[in-house]
Amino acid sequence: MNRLERNTALADRAVWEDLTGASFTIVGLGKSGVSAANALVKRGADVLAIDDQPAEKLGPALAALDKRVVVQAGLAGSGPIGRGGDLFVVSPGLMPHSPRYKGIAALATAVVSEVELFYRLDRAANQGAGHPIAAITGTDGKTTTTLWVAHLLREAGHTVIVGGNIGDPLCDFLDTMGPDDVVVAEISAFQLYACSMFRPRVAVVTNVAEDHMDWFGGDFAAYVTQKVAVGSAMGFGDTLLLNGDDDDLAPHRAVQAGRKLNFLAFSVKGVPDVGLGFDGERLLLALAPDARVELGWFAELGRLGKAPILGVHNVENALAACGLALGLGVSLAAIRRGLLTFSLPSHRLEPAGSIGNVRFVDDSKATNPHAAIAGLEAMALRPGEKLVWIGGGSEKDSDFSGLGEVVGQRAAHALLIGQTAQRIAQTLPESLAAEHCASLEAAVARGLQLAAPDGIVLLSPACASFDMFKSYAHRGEVFQDAVKALAAAVAR
Repeated sequence: MNRLERNTALADRAVWEDLTGASFTIVGLGKSGVSAANALVKRGADVLAIDDQPAEKLGPALAALDKRVVVQAGLAGSGPIGRGGDLFVVSPGLMPHSPRYKGIAALATAVVSEVELFYRLDRAANQGAGHPIAAITGTDGKTTTTLWVAHLLREAGHTVIVGGNIGDPLCDFLDTMGPDDVVVAEISAFQLYACSMFRPRVAVVTNVAEDHMDWFGGDFAAYVTQKVAVGSAMGFGDTLLLNGDDDDLAPHRAVQAGRKLNFLAFSVKGVPDVGLGFDGERLLLALAPDARVELGWFAELGRLGKAPILGVHNVENALAACGLALGLGVSLAAIRRGLLTFSLPSHRLEPAGSIGNVRFVDDSKATNPHAAIAGLEAMALRPGEKLVWIGGGSEKDSDFSGLGEVVGQRAAHALLIGQTAQRIAQTLPESLAAEHCASLEAAVARGLQLAAPDGIVLLSPACASFDMFKSYAHRGEVFQDAVKALAAAVAR
């Protein structure tokens, strides 16, 4: 069997073990590209890795790369794009409507993402069964839901691997997983685009809202369809959850309900006849219209963690995590413990300190309007308190109109930073006091002045961070450091 015949045979198989005689091109030497290349050469494949950046800028990636991988660097978008007939593993940053992607698709025997590659390679483990996978996708709440279901699984005694769109690429774990490990993976729409056989045991679409429209050429329907594609290969014995309150998911819920899998909707606006819901106080599992099981109380979420967990959107995340855990056989007792003991990830409605009676809240992970609205609505103001909102950041063609309305309803003042400051300002009601601040540190200082003597200063930017910061985490760290510095200055 020659190389092309070997590649063609593999393209149609869900289990990849011995890859001798097969050839792959890796497009992009980011973390997932390096991980994919190393996993493939270890299994006998002939691997070429290509990257637009010159070799001198790829030092860490090249140092981590198996020496058997052939590298072509410095292509700058104009050089060769790989070998004809290869199986291509593409970077999630490569947009499918771009000329580069179209050129790859014309050359390739098949195009897969690192997530799809992990699934096919992992299927060779455990006598061809692989490891159970919980897949989490959606616009907002992915990371919180991913970490929460991993916490519930650990409460039940499972060893858990967490990766994908957060942490390490999944292929990094292929050679170290034990037979009983459970994989919990946050999956982006970019990664799902190049999946065809990926079959998680349980999966959820947390919600959908306009985000990364540039990647989908402005086609929101295509973005939604790609999110729901997380369940396209699922079947009998698998569990798929969709947000029952999301109107854009309604047609997809109708389709999934007719498939031969366990389909559950979850809602924070009530309790469905069958599914997971919220009655305003309790999180409930409905086995039938007249059979409901209490999972926990909203007021108790995170009580035994580092801080109480606020916001109805976090009830939504908790319900999604519970549904995934139930689909993997976690006991009600472990779920109830895990709702009490979970702590939110950093920079998601994280208390950042107080100065006098002014509280500072770091919600830097709110990188789109939908997430920022959830952060604003989660703020429970005490009598006499004012809310000062800090927003703005990197431009990615988001629609801020709905955000402006909520800011006007919830905040007493708006402080705007970054590239999007002017565009956001245009969506705010004229009655709302809004100011532009040259830096986040300046916004923190001005926020204290405006919120005093009693109030909350909330950083919930509704934008990516890359105009001023390395990442949303870096932005959150700058915010927290600014609060500490300001508190020290005030105390002098």
